[in-house]
Formats: sequence, structure tokens, C-alpha cells
Amino acid sequence: MNVEEFRKNIKIDSRIIADNREFAVEEIIKFRLDDGSFYMKCFLSDGFVLADDLGSNSFVLVREVDNNIQQPFPETLEYDGKQFNFLFDAHAVAEEVQGREIFKKGEGEKYWDYESEDGSYLSLGINDGSDERQDFYGKMIKDVEIL
Repeated sequence: MNVEEFRKNIKIDSRIIADNREFAVEEIIKFRLDDGSFYMKCFLSDGFVLADDLGSNSFVLVREVDNNIQQPFPETLEYDGKQFNFLFDAHAVAEEVQGREIFKKGEGEKYWDYESEDGSYLSLGINDGSDERQDFYGKMIKDVEIL
């Protein structure tokens, strides 16, 4: 399923298959980026998070992790024995929230995203309100199925 179809059909309490695993969707957030575009972020069962990327028509499937990476974040870094290259940084605000309210409407996050040659993905984030770190590690995937 492509990102546009996913956005039209995803609903709270849906079950999805991502990376050959089945998950329940516990929260759906529409984040508005400072440039006016948006992305959808879904908090899933088992501590996973799925975010879409319309530009590449792909998804990021990650889990929250703790690490010792400090600001200012470098252009390249090593994590989990892999070399990661900086992709971009962005700021977004939760515009619509459905479900558990892990994020509340109006809350924002700033994040710095990295990718390794094998497709592993690392996102280093800071919550606007609490200034707490929320970092995620996983990988890029091309397909998600809504059951």
C-alpha cells in the first residue's frame, strides 16, 4: 500500500502488517511540519512507531531507544555498530490526534534523522514542551498493509 492509500484508510484500532509483523494501531497523529507539509505517525503495539514519508512513498518502522548521543548532533555518527549519515532535521506540531494521546494536540517535536547504508534509520528527537529526548531506531520499509 502506498502512503496516500495508507493515509486515507488508517484508523485507530486498525491492525496492520509492517515488516512481516502484525501490529495494533494505538494512536494516530497528523504532524504539521514548519514548511506546511505533514506526515502521519502511528504508535503501535509492542512499542513500535510507524511514520510515513510521502516524498519517498515509504515508511519508517522504529522503536524508542536510549543512547548517549549529545547535541550538537554530528553529520555522521556510529550507533549499534553502524555508520549513520545525517539526512535532515525538522520541526512539527501535532495537528490531529486520535487514540491514546501519547502526544497531545498542539505538542511539537524537533528531530534529526539519520540513515545507514543498510537502510537502518535513527531519529533523534526533542519534545518542545518537556524538552525530553525521544529517540527511535529501526528501518525504512516500502510496504504496509491494513488488515
